[in-house]
Amino acid sequence: MKVSHVLNGLKPHVLYEALVSSISIDGEPNVAPMGLTFSEGFEEFMLHPFKSAKTYRNLVEVGEGVVNITRDPRPFVLGCIPELKCELLKELEESRLVKAPRLRGSEAYVEFEVKEVREESINRAEIVCEPVSAYLGDVRIEPYSRAVYALIEASVNASRIKVFLKRSKELLKVLGGISYAESIVRRAGRRSEYEELLNLLIKSVDEILYRTSSSQSGP
Repeated sequence: MKVSHVLNGLKPHVLYEALVSSISIDGEPNVAPMGLTFSEGFEEFMLHPFKSAKTYRNLVEVGEGVVNITRDPRPFVLGCIPELKCELLKELEESRLVKAPRLRGSEAYVEFEVKEVREESINRAEIVCEPVSAYLGDVRIEPYSRAVYALIEASVNASRIKVFLKRSKELLKVLGGISYAESIVRRAGRRSEYEELLNLLIKSVDEILYRTSSSQSGP
């Protein structure tokens, strides 16, 4: 089915957050949070990965992937915590048409092929993708909660920390975004699963910052 038929509320040129699963030429799977924007007619969409990311290497080398669409913040959190990402990888399963696996339990899937890789900057690329299949998964019905979307926002910011460790201005913006999202989750998701996930995320961020600080102050 066409993307616009499956995701009938989709808007062109809007940055959406999803989880992109891919596979290396050696068969090693990966899944990571990533933003994407669709073209006017939804015939293609653009990803903007960092060139240091596994997703970038996999898409360039293999040329296929899956956009896993979900409003569940859990996979976004696990996807950016190195120590817990292995748990998320266990939830990958075979896709319909492409080599890359899909994330079990997602609300919708867009399997795609890479159409073009463009230079965006020294650190980032723009990957133009063409959907080959779009279909629904397990639809999640839940009232709107600021805690859910704040936790996803915190995860998106956390996934950029390693890239910006040596760029203080960008790092401060990322940390500020995490701090603001944290305050929302603490209020709107107090004593819930979302606060537990937030605690895991904050712990991972603190450990990354501590290791970086220790290495810079070493002998």
